[in-house]
Amino acid sequence: MSVECYIDLHAHSDCSDGVDSPEELVSKARAAGLCALAITDHDAVEGVERARRESARRESARRESALDLEIVPGVELSARAGDSDVHILGYYFDPGNRSLLSYLETFRSQRLHRAKGIVRKLNDLGVPLELDSVIAHAQDGKTSVGRPHIARALVESNQVDSIQDAFTRYLGNHAPAFLPKVFFAVEDAIQVIHDAGGAAVLAHPGSLRRDELIPGFVKSGLDGLEVIHPDHSGTARRYYGQLAAKHGLVATGGSDYHGPRADRCSLGGMKVPLHHLTDLKRILA
Repeated sequence: MSVECYIDLHAHSDCSDGVDSPEELVSKARAAGLCALAITDHDAVEGVERARRESARRESARRESALDLEIVPGVELSARAGDSDVHILGYYFDPGNRSLLSYLETFRSQRLHRAKGIVRKLNDLGVPLELDSVIAHAQDGKTSVGRPHIARALVESNQVDSIQDAFTRYLGNHAPAFLPKVFFAVEDAIQVIHDAGGAAVLAHPGSLRRDELIPGFVKSGLDGLEVIHPDHSGTARRYYGQLAAKHGLVATGGSDYHGPRADRCSLGGMKVPLHHLTDLKRILA
């Protein structure tokens, strides 16, 4: 009898705003019995090769009964359409593509500039936080610095009680230390993924709540919709599955895992069947 094989095409490491290292994600993916894992860090691809090396090391060390774990190159790019934040997932691109790396470096620079501004606003509010303590939570600036890194620094310095408290009091979209991100257009994000040889997928469309934008994204070259996601109910999954079919898009899915949280599913917890990965590969063949 064949063993059911599941995949997770949406997971974040500490190369962006996740808690676990790429190596730890590989370990957890294997423990969950996954046969494929995509590291989809925000505007960063450094975790992909690290996960590949760790997966290869583990496969050479124990061949007896463990399923091979495919590491899918992934990324989650920040974009904007009107007043809406749009996240575009990229898969199976070349992580060393120069145009992609230049695009990501621009984001990294803008994220650091934003973090400096948020720290200044916190200081003006009487919160004694230093930028160095934020960067220390982002692997000394080698990853994309984001609000979660600032939140962790606030918790560590006892300025807030929790990550959620940091966002509620200071960092949330309507909180006093908030600063908006710099975004690129959705069509630019799609194009940079295509130029690197990959497929572009709209992340968690149910959270975006702008379904009327999807036909325009399709015209810009969108390849898929993330149908299976923790924020999508069963009804939403059926709806977005039908919408994907209507527009000739591939359906993907994942846990959007950032680390252990009681209110979120675990890595591999969405039980995404292998055929979604097969479909994704087919459109790139």
